[in-house]
Amino acid sequence: MPRFFFHLTDGERTFTDANGVELESLAAARRHLITHTRELRGAFSDNEIHDWSKWAVIVSNERNETVQKMGFSLIPRI
Repeated sequence: MPRFFFHLTDGERTFTDANGVELESLAAARRHLITHTRELRGAFSDNEIHDWSKWAVIVSNERNETVQKMGFSLIPRI
């Protein structure tokens, strides 16, 4: 089963996912990405972050290739 990594970035800093998640397919990774992004945005909503325009989750595969990038607005960027 392929492993996907979900990295968090604000365009200047990247917080890497060292463990990743085993998922059935790229489609399953996209579904996980949407859920993960919603959870992250909810977790950070109590903090002082008001401008989410630069924040995104980058999904990479086991070869460290970016396969998806989604902003916190839940709009895919690639």
